[in-house]
Amino acid sequence: MAVESSSIASVTLSPALDEAIAIDELLLGDTNRCSLDGLDPGGKGINASRVIHRLGRKTVAYGFLGGSTGQLLRERLQAEGLALDFDEVAQPTRLNIMVYERDRHRRTRLYLPGACVLPAQAATLRERLMKLEPGSLVIFGGSVPPGLPETIYHEFVLALRERGILSIVDTSGAALKAVLAAKPLLIKPDVEEAEALLNRRLLDDAAVLSAAEEIRRLGPEHVVISQGAAGAIGVGPDGAWKLIPPAITASSTVGSGDSMVAGLAVALNEGSGFVEGLRLGTATGAATAMVSGTQLCEPQAVLRLLPDVVVRTLNPVETRT
Repeated sequence: MAVESSSIASVTLSPALDEAIAIDELLLGDTNRCSLDGLDPGGKGINASRVIHRLGRKTVAYGFLGGSTGQLLRERLQAEGLALDFDEVAQPTRLNIMVYERDRHRRTRLYLPGACVLPAQAATLRERLMKLEPGSLVIFGGSVPPGLPETIYHEFVLALRERGILSIVDTSGAALKAVLAAKPLLIKPDVEEAEALLNRRLLDDAAVLSAAEEIRRLGPEHVVISQGAAGAIGVGPDGAWKLIPPAITASSTVGSGDSMVAGLAVALNEGSGFVEGLRLGTATGAATAMVSGTQLCEPQAVLRLLPDVVVRTLNPVETRT
């Protein structure tokens, strides 16, 4: 379904400051001295808006911030020139820590709980989103914070769809399962999230394709399952495709999935179509994987990688011999 070019908003109910640290080897139960590799705004929706802004498109990031960490996050986003519409909450915005061990080439992520958001605060945000122009696109990204039900994305997507506002959802677990019946424009789980949703392993492209088609029958118009360095598989009303990213030297995968969502959103919002969204999303995801820590892609890298993205048409599972 082509979307007329209009505004793109993102909603991050549980944002974070992402702190990336590097160490030779993490020694449990001992003193570890490490170096700071990055301190950046975090949260799936926020990251998607940051990439959309870097690609030269207009976007507004919505969500909730609190405390000194929230203020620092706000200042970092304002320094990037990103348009913001955040409400204040009583608890401080969480801090997530990514530990990279140089000797083992291993990454460990430590995620704290998000700040509590009250149902009345979520209702106020929903009313503001309802004032967006019909045809606008809203990206919902990340986990559901304490204080809100796992059905919150379902409620938002339904309300916006009645207004003619489309939604992309990038979440996991119970929130992902609940949102399917609201029929968002697109969802983008990774392989692990899709496995948890369907309660089975997805060990090859055929299994991922079958899973994407099964999930699509539950409501979303488009389903994209990201596969990390192996690319992604996307299915929609017009077919199924396998995306193979260009060969790169990966530095960090933090934010790659969020960057893919940004590319998908830009193409769909501008009417370029699902396949072009998959192509742009694959390039943005790969460009983010090239930079270290919690940094995101640079537009020049996206443009350089875009021509080398391979798109292969797949046969639907039900017609494949």
